[in-house]
Amino acid sequence: MKDAELIIAINTDANAPIFDVAHYGTTQDLFDVAEAMLEELE
Repeated sequence: MKDAELIIAINTDANAPIFDVAHYGTTQDLFDVAEAMLEELE
């Protein structure tokens, strides 16, 4: 991940370490976020 151009974190735990390195993050449920993303892509 150190060479990633973009890191998006989705985790219900606001204290998860991934948020320290993510460019964007949300503390929502993964399945809710994935559903919304798929709807936008359609």
